Amino acid sequence: MENKGLIVKYDVRKVDNRELVNNCFVLRPDKDGAAFTALKAYAEKTANEELRKDINQWLDSILAEKTKELKAVAIGPDPL
Repeated sequence: MENKGLIVKYDVRKVDNRELVNNCFVLRPDKDGAAFTALKAYAEKTANEELRKDINQWLDSILAEKTKELKAVAIGPDPL
């Protein structure tokens, strides 16, 4: 994928009146590791406890989905 920098890729609208919102940036933590990291940092810094909880639950669900097929493997000496 070509890196294009900051471009308008999404139209963001208010839920209540469908008014277009300008000067915002959409993060897709399910598709972009940098977005995941940025939202994790935001959750750590926000004073809004409910928002912190919601973001962390969202990120946990994304991580669970991405790792559900992984299998645990023990690394170390064989048991006696």
